[in-house]
Parts: sequence; structure tokens; C-alpha cells
Amino acid sequence: TPGVSETAPAASVAKDKEPSVGRAQHFSDSQKEVIAKLRERLPEIIKKAEAEVGKEIDAALWGVPLVSASGERDLRVDVILNKFIKARRNDVEQAQEMLKNTLVWREKFNVADIMNEEFPEDVFANVGFVYGHDPEGRPVTYNTYGNLDNAKVFGNLDRFLRWRVQLHERGMRMLDFVDVADMVQVHDYDGVGLLSYDKTARAASKATVQLMSDNYPETLATKIFANVPGWGETIFNIVCRWLSDETKSKFVVVSKSSAARVLAERIGAENLPPAFTRSKSEAAAAAAATVAGGSSSAPEPETAHVDPADNAPKPTGADSDSDSVSSKSSSSVSSTSSQRP
Repeated sequence: TPGVSETAPAASVAKDKEPSVGRAQHFSDSQKEVIAKLRERLPEIIKKAEAEVGKEIDAALWGVPLVSASGERDLRVDVILNKFIKARRNDVEQAQEMLKNTLVWREKFNVADIMNEEFPEDVFANVGFVYGHDPEGRPVTYNTYGNLDNAKVFGNLDRFLRWRVQLHERGMRMLDFVDVADMVQVHDYDGVGLLSYDKTARAASKATVQLMSDNYPETLATKIFANVPGWGETIFNIVCRWLSDETKSKFVVVSKSSAARVLAERIGAENLPPAFTRSKSEAAAAAAATVAGGSSSAPEPETAHVDPADNAPKPTGADSDSDSVSSKSSSSVSSTSSQRP
């Protein structure tokens, strides 16, 4: 997949005018106040990050410069800052530290060049991919866990983490932070057995969860656990007891018998990859053809902002006071959590 620039031009907005507001850019007065405090500290945060890595850094996240050279206000920055604020429960000091640490990590991990890296198709072609979008325009990423060679996929932990970050970055760079500011993630447990989660997989899972929670706050609107076996639902329900209501509201657990229906309801049958719309034999044949063809990339939705230059805010008639696109709930499935990579 071609690399995407880490920086993008700031929104073209006059300094004395309020920028056009998108669906993801509505904030309450209290949110605006906290965001303004963190925004004022951006030069200091960037300076501290540069001091820690010992060089000048590209202070941009997912195609959006955190500080505009022209001084123009970009509401996309407010959307991003609010993610760090929410992750730290409105504590500006902690949000500042988290943002600084993320900038340092991105520099040390060389995230700016990660989209240009290539990974072996025979290892990762069917482990995860981005495909389509839900009715709200959110990109959807898929992770599969059944019938994996754990040693092959997770054995080289550094390689796996770089592949996993590339996958997440691909979805993040499809967000415009105007109308769409988070993603949907589907975890497919079809074919997973009781012995699938071995020591190698657990180590990869732990490292992935930590990396994502530290550096990609509030980036998922919904996480769907599909084709979960009965014993898996029991484990999820136990783990669920220790999660906050806000966290649980983002997770959906679906059994094998209802997975196709729930995915079609939440994402749209026309937006699902073949593996979730075809019979098992047809899906297997399509997967084999994908690997043989040397490509694991699913077609991107026509509405996705693949080029960060397309991310400039556009006028919208939305009047919601929400700070992100609202997530639909479903009473037909149970909510819970998992720590899989």
C-alpha cells in the first residue's frame, strides 16, 4: 500500500472567523475549556518531546499538524486533543504527558515511514486488513485469530508490532477528524480453540494492548467480537465485570449463529468482506486467490480521505453537541471486552 504523508496542510480558515464545524467537532462548553488549555500548551509539549529525542520532530498526528505555521486554528486538532483528554479523564496535566509521550514514541518507533514498510504476505495476508466503512463513514479494520500459526505470526514480536501499527495507522489516516474521528474494529474468532491463546500469542496481545492504549486513545467507536464460541462468551462476561460502563458500551460480542446478521446490521452487508458474506468454501477460495495475487489490501471506501490533503474541514449541517460520531447500540448482543492484539 502506498505510503501516506504524515503531515497535511492546516485548514484554510481566517484567524478572526470560526471554522466550519463538522459532526465530530461539536464540544460542550466545558470540553472547549479543557481543550483550549491543552492547545495553549502545545508548543511546550512539542519542545519537551524534542528534548527527549534529541532532535526536531514532525509534530503531526495522522496527517494533522498540531501547530499551524500561520497561526490559523484547525478544529481537527481540537478533535485529536480531546481524545487524549478523554483518555485521562479531563486531567490536562496527564493529557499533556500522554501526548508528549506519544510524540516521543512515534519518533522512536519511526511511525512516519511505517506505511512504506513491507511485510510477508504468507504471514500477515489474512491476519488483518482494512475493508470498507460503516453507515457513519467510519473505516472498519478486521483481525482474525482462527487457524493461525502463532509462532509464525507472533514469534517475531517486533515485526508483529510494526505490522499491527501499520494496520492501525492505515485506518487512522482514513479519518478526516471533521465528520469521522474513530473506527470500527472486528475481531473474528472463527476457528479459535481453547489452546489457540498460547504463550506467544499472550505476549503479543499484552504488548499490543499496551501500545494501543498508550498512543491511540479513543480511536475506536465500536469493537465487535464475531464468531465467538460459547466458552469465549463466558470468559468475556467474567472480564466484563471489571470494565467501566463507558468501555463496555463500545464492545459487542456475537456468537457464530448471529455474526452475519449483526455485522450486516452494524456495518452494512454491502460493506462486508467476502469472508463474512460468502460460504466458508467460497471465502477460503477468495483468501487463497488473494495470497496468490500478492495483495491483502481490501478496497478502500470511496468516501475515505486517503490523502491527508483532503482532510480540511468542510461545511456541514450537523447540530449535535457530541464530541464524536455517535455509536449505535444493539440490544440483540451482549457487551464485553477482550485483550487480543
